[in-house]
Amino acid sequence: MQMDPQKEASPAEGGTPSEPVTSLGERLLALTLTFGKFGGITFGGGYAIVALLEEELVQRRHWLTSEELLHIITVGESTPGPIAVNTATFVGYRIAGVLGGLVATVALVFPAWLVIVLISSCYLALRENVWVASALAGIRVAAVVLIARAFVRMGHGVRRTAVNLLTGALAFGLVAFTPVSAIWIVLGGLLFGVLWHGVLPRLRDKAQS
Repeated sequence: MQMDPQKEASPAEGGTPSEPVTSLGERLLALTLTFGKFGGITFGGGYAIVALLEEELVQRRHWLTSEELLHIITVGESTPGPIAVNTATFVGYRIAGVLGGLVATVALVFPAWLVIVLISSCYLALRENVWVASALAGIRVAAVVLIARAFVRMGHGVRRTAVNLLTGALAFGLVAFTPVSAIWIVLGGLLFGVLWHGVLPRLRDKAQS
């Protein structure tokens, strides 16, 4: 995946290009508003933001294609740090270079930081409040739905082969039913991808030639 910060936003698959953003200031403002909105309305952790990213960045703004977003999320998941923050940094760099990556990251993190500061100041008084607990329980349910929706929509970008399905099922089983660290599962997926999709096809091509 080529990460060219000077490249204009590419059209989404099946869509049309958005209005070109010509100046750096306009791109930075667009990143601030977009990721500030994500940071202020996203509940449920990093994966809950995936559905919003796909809807806003691919379908509405046409900054990325579905395949590019899937690649960015994959890289963001494979590197240290929260996936939402990593993805914001990648997308910001894609749109406006290093400064864009910094602006997108700060815009995403700032609303959540501000909310946490405000909640922390009155947490002891509110933690036993039945209305607050009920509201948070409802938010958790909605977050699970967002994550499931993102899983279904982003899954369209994965090739449906027997090997990929078996590998996905194995990874899910390890995460859900064993104490194996997610780090080892990610590294295992990386090694599998290099061997199965990179090394083996080259060996077959050499054998045939």
